[in-house]
Amino acid sequence: MQTQQLRYFLEVAKTKNITIAARNLYISQPSLSQQIINLEKELEIPLLIRHSKSVALTDAGEQFALHAMRIINSMEQLSELMQRHNLLEEGTLRIGMLFIGGYVNLFQILKDYRLHYPGMDYRLTIDGSAALLNQLLNRSIHASFLIGSENQLKAHEELYYQKVMDDYYVAAISTQNPLSRRELLTIEDLRGESIIMPAPSSAFRRRLDQLFARAGFEPRILCETSQTDLVSQLTQQNFGIGFFSCTIARALQSRDLAVVPLEQTLYRTIYYATLKELLDYPSIRSFTEFVKDYPLSHL
Repeated sequence: MQTQQLRYFLEVAKTKNITIAARNLYISQPSLSQQIINLEKELEIPLLIRHSKSVALTDAGEQFALHAMRIINSMEQLSELMQRHNLLEEGTLRIGMLFIGGYVNLFQILKDYRLHYPGMDYRLTIDGSAALLNQLLNRSIHASFLIGSENQLKAHEELYYQKVMDDYYVAAISTQNPLSRRELLTIEDLRGESIIMPAPSSAFRRRLDQLFARAGFEPRILCETSQTDLVSQLTQQNFGIGFFSCTIARALQSRDLAVVPLEQTLYRTIYYATLKELLDYPSIRSFTEFVKDYPLSHL
C-alpha cells in the first residue's frame, strides 16, 4: 500500500466518480481504475460499489477512507514538522558550556544565536572540559565549548573543532600581600606562599605541577578547586594565591584583588567542538557556522 494510492482513493471517495477523480488528479481514468483495483486486491476486500456512472463506498471502503484521511493528515503534519526542523523553527540544541562561560562571554554567543532562532529549544550542560569532551564523544550533547589543545582534539578523528579564543593565565593576589605590587611573578616567588591550586583534573593543574617540579619545590597547597567564585573569595580574603585566565581576572579585579602576570606565560585556548557526523544536520551546521563567524571583538 502506497501513500499515492491513499490519495487516489480519497479523491474517488470525495467525487464518487472515477472519471472526475482522474481529471482532478491529472491521470487517466484507466490508470486510476487500475490503482483502485490493485488496492482492493492487496486488501482482499472491495472498497467500491461500481455503478454505470458513479461509485459508492462499501462499509469497508468508508472505514478505509476514514483511516486513510487520518494517515494523510498525520503525514502532512509530520512533513510540516520536519520542514520546521529544517528551517530551525523547531528542534533541540544540546550545548556543553564551561563553568567560566559567563566570564569569557560564551553565553553571549548563544544569546545572539537564539535571537535568530527563538523557536529552538536550548539545553545546556555545564561542566569541566574533560567531562564535556566525554559527553560529546558519547553523543549525549551535540556540541561544546571546552579548554584544550589541538593535539588533544586531533586525537579524536570524529571531532570537528575550531578555535574560539586564546588567553593566558595570571596570578590573583590579595592587595594585602606584598607580592601584589610586583610587575611579574616567578614560580620561585611563590615558595612558602599558600597556593590555591586548580582541580587535579584540569589541564592547567598539570602544567603548574610541572613548573613547580622544575623549580625544585612543592607548593604549599591551601586547597584544590577550579571554581572561579571560590578562588576569587579566598584570594580577596588573603587566604592564598590563585590563578585565573587574564580575561576572567579583568572581570574580577577589585580593590581587594590584584592581578599579576606570570613570568612564565601559560596560554589557554578555548575551542568549539562538535561531531563531524552532525555537521549535515541543519541546527548543528547553522550553530557551527555562527560560532565560526562570530566576531572576536564581542568576546
